[in-house]
Amino acid sequence: MSIVHFEFAEYLRQANSLRTRLMDVLQVADDEKVAAFMSDVPTIASPDDGAPLTLAFVGQYNAGKSTIISALTGKRDIPIDADVCTDKVTGYDWDGIRLLDTPGIHAMYPDHDVLTYRTIDEADLLVFVITSELFDDIIGPHFRDLAFKKDKAREILLVVNKMDMDPGTPEIKRPYLAEVTKPLAVEDFGTVFIDALSYLEALEETDDEDREELFKIAGFDSFVKRLNQFVSDRDYMGRLTTPLFSIRSVAQRANDYLSVDMPEERMSLELLNRKWRLFRSSRDRLRSTLKGLVSQAAAAMTMNGDEVAERIEPGSTEDSVEARHEQAQKYMQERCDQLREEVREAVVAELKDLERQLEALDQGNLAQMLRTSVKAEYDPGVLHGEYSNDWSNASTAMPSDWAARLQKVGDIAGQIGKYAVTGTTGPFAQAARLGSATATRGSQGHQVIYNVGKFLGVKFKPWGAVNVAKHIGNAGRVIGAIGGVLAIIAQIHEEEQQEEYKRQLREARDSVRRDYRDAVQGIEKEFWATYEAFSQDFYDGELKAIDKLHDDLVGQRRARTDTANLLGQIASDAQALIQNIQAETA
Repeated sequence: MSIVHFEFAEYLRQANSLRTRLMDVLQVADDEKVAAFMSDVPTIASPDDGAPLTLAFVGQYNAGKSTIISALTGKRDIPIDADVCTDKVTGYDWDGIRLLDTPGIHAMYPDHDVLTYRTIDEADLLVFVITSELFDDIIGPHFRDLAFKKDKAREILLVVNKMDMDPGTPEIKRPYLAEVTKPLAVEDFGTVFIDALSYLEALEETDDEDREELFKIAGFDSFVKRLNQFVSDRDYMGRLTTPLFSIRSVAQRANDYLSVDMPEERMSLELLNRKWRLFRSSRDRLRSTLKGLVSQAAAAMTMNGDEVAERIEPGSTEDSVEARHEQAQKYMQERCDQLREEVREAVVAELKDLERQLEALDQGNLAQMLRTSVKAEYDPGVLHGEYSNDWSNASTAMPSDWAARLQKVGDIAGQIGKYAVTGTTGPFAQAARLGSATATRGSQGHQVIYNVGKFLGVKFKPWGAVNVAKHIGNAGRVIGAIGGVLAIIAQIHEEEQQEEYKRQLREARDSVRRDYRDAVQGIEKEFWATYEAFSQDFYDGELKAIDKLHDDLVGQRRARTDTANLLGQIASDAQALIQNIQAETA
């Protein structure tokens, strides 16, 4: 059996290794300008704001939290005992991640509870651990308090440990867990069933057959896979790409500086790199903004569906539930329209901001210096204040190929403040609804309209997606099917029969709740498919255009020194790691 690894820790380790390699190369570079790039190398103490990602292991005392951490990290010096052995919060630094082992909650040690609750408030993500005996009257309310009153449901991964102690299967245990996790489903907490001690024993077992049996009992590979997915879904994995893009950019820029020998070329490279960063930052910024808007809308629509489900209870009628269902559908349509408007405003604001930044780059000192330097090589009477296609007047004191090289520099100087992709008129411009004063054909304002329109054109109608209608329709059929039960349950006096009807109502509520959640997921999926198409068309198109100018400038003159080769390899390795992470988070 192959051992599954926690990918976040491995990717973080690789990212830090790349950073170290880059710093080592830049520190010994002969070129002062290349060495100066050290100040641009990002810190990768974390994927976020300088503090490491924190995973707090919380829950029942004696549930095996310390054992899980030992199995996860490979550290064998972590105290493990059958009694309450963790009386303080202990942190373990593990490849840039901070794992926090906390005292068990409500074990008759109030000071332990204070420590644990403080850690819960400060941690990024929670791994809530219970034993195979499941929730009791103390831990169950504590879990619900965290998930719903403290609104941490999205930050909790639920782990049922010590499965070897109980013959019950996960299938048997799920309904009992659902009584505590509702209105969310057990799956919404990424619930996994493991036996961490069996995993540790498997690592020490020398007999292959016994070893495999222990691994099977442990189920630890499922836990690590779920932990990987948990971190990825919460966008922590994706944040690693931000410093990696910077590492790749610094390595590439330093390599490029070794490939050119004229000041104008170096200025051009710097301008292209700045323009590349503007588009890259704009794309990341917009995606983050839109993610917040979509998450808010999804949460509101999910709660809306939960309210429909909660109407399926004794005392309600089919008509009242159906009326709430119809009201919920209307609300979801309206919320989709509201989301569309919020997205339009966010895209317009971001692209206008990007336009201002491009203009500032174009009018900045570096661009002005480049244009002045290029013009100085020509007869001012030929240029008439603009760049000319006649490059025959280049100074004869320059290298023999300088005329061709200078033309490329001039092209860059003339395009640095412009979009590369040209827009069109039509329904896209109408969809953007920007003022005609800023939408003159061929202007940057026109390009903003074009790109907003492409994103929010007539195809962006997530509420009309087939899968959404299907799931909402399923909810309606469930409501119709349960109508008879709602009509007679109040008339039933036999306790056993009444319990059976109540069970049917619970199942109906869960079904309606799932249908609405599936519908919301369909809306989210439709939105992000539309966004990705826009992002690839606009942002990727612009970045590729910048890369082409960059490659045309550098050409085949790349220096073949050891330093250049090392920098090129670092840039290549950074790109490969970015692609691997993106594949995992796709």
